[in-house]
Amino acid sequence: MRKQCPCCSYFTHLVENEDDPLFEICVVCHWQYDLVAHKYPHKIIGANHISLDEARENYVKYGVSKRQHIGKDFTRDPLPDELPENNT
Repeated sequence: MRKQCPCCSYFTHLVENEDDPLFEICVVCHWQYDLVAHKYPHKIIGANHISLDEARENYVKYGVSKRQHIGKDFTRDPLPDELPENNT
């Protein structure tokens, strides 16, 4: 089963069960899955060192969660099976 990234909204995280803990980094936007940051999207807390709200804005503008990640080799375009319309 795929879990949706809260930053870019693509289904990039693979889990066996919906409730499995997840700490992976999204391969599309480079946001590290962080339940605390997701609960408080306006606060700068957790491993990402940026708020989820700001990361979402950056993804819309730059295609990555942080401007420092622009042009880096650790992000990529989403695959067809990661698109929201293919995961309903």
